[in-house]
Amino acid sequence: MSIEALPALFDQLNALKQLPRTGWLLAGVAAPESIAEHTLATALVASLLADVINADWAAQGLAQPLDRAQVVWIALVHDLAECVVTDLPARATDVLGRPVKHDAEARVLGQLFGQIDGGEAYVNGWRLYAEATTPEARVVGDADKLEMVHQALRYERSGHPGLGEFWQGHTWHYPASAALFAALRRLRIPSDREGTTCEAA
Repeated sequence: MSIEALPALFDQLNALKQLPRTGWLLAGVAAPESIAEHTLATALVASLLADVINADWAAQGLAQPLDRAQVVWIALVHDLAECVVTDLPARATDVLGRPVKHDAEARVLGQLFGQIDGGEAYVNGWRLYAEATTPEARVVGDADKLEMVHQALRYERSGHPGLGEFWQGHTWHYPASAALFAALRRLRIPSDREGTTCEAA
């Protein structure tokens, strides 16, 4: 990888630290987490979830244990394209269509990493996540939603109403993910369970 090419790439990726998670803004959270904060938390949740799954991987429907290093790698790259396309909320994705969003993110990553030696690995990591083609990528998909649900719980505890929709409509690839979601849901106070205003980012 060329050292000279990295500073410009760093400038692009730095946007992830500046850009907010749009779904929270639409839900009325005044100073929401950044995309980079979400990415870091997702990588940690994915690593911990992989450990839980690997403790009894056969019971989780796997033929072999997860590669935790691969899980963390996919989690770290899963939102890289948002440094250009930003964090499109679900309402925007519904209008544009998921294929349009997918194609745009693929183009962005091709542009970002096309001139970087070994850059295809970053594009491939994102593609695994986007297409959920491996057990590790599916863990990251679950972790991405679980991290969002936990963030909703934290915002609710800080007094933000109307975040009920962030808890709705989820499906899970692994029994451990469903169990963790149930555990998080039990932590909500009764009044949190009533309001539903906006959607997940």
